[in-house]
Amino acid sequence: DQRLNIQGLVKRGVAVMLDLDQLSGENIEAAIKEVINNPIYTENMRRLSQQFRDRPMTALQTAVYWTEYVIRHQGAPHLRPASVGLPLYQYLLLDVIAVLLLPIWVLLYLVYFLFFRAVEVSPNDIKNYNLKKNS
Repeated sequence: DQRLNIQGLVKRGVAVMLDLDQLSGENIEAAIKEVINNPIYTENMRRLSQQFRDRPMTALQTAVYWTEYVIRHQGAPHLRPASVGLPLYQYLLLDVIAVLLLPIWVLLYLVYFLFFRAVEVSPNDIKNYNLKKNS
C-alpha cells in the first residue's frame, strides 16, 4: 500500500516486500516465515529500535520542555515560519508562476496572431500588390 515506506524498511533489512498484483496466501505465508525464522531481521529490528529509542529525554519530557519554552518566550514568535505572514498568492507561488507563464503566453499569442495574419494574405492580394507596384 505504501511503496516508499516498505522500500525503506526492506533497505534497512527489517521487512519483506510483497507485490500486490501477485498477492496470494502462499506469498504471505512465505514472507511471514522468512521474517520470523531469519535472525537477521530480528537483529536489524533491534538495532533500528535502539536507534529510535536513543533520545536525551522521554517524549513527555520533550513535550513539557517545548511547552515551557513557548511560555517563557511569550509565544516564541521567532519560531513561527515566515509563511505565516505571506499572502496566499505568494505562499502558493502564484506570483512566480505568473512571471514564468506570462512570457510563454505572449509568445504563443504572437505566433497565433502572426500565423492568422499570414493566412489572411491570399494569392490574389499578392497579384494585386504586384500590379499596383508595376503600374
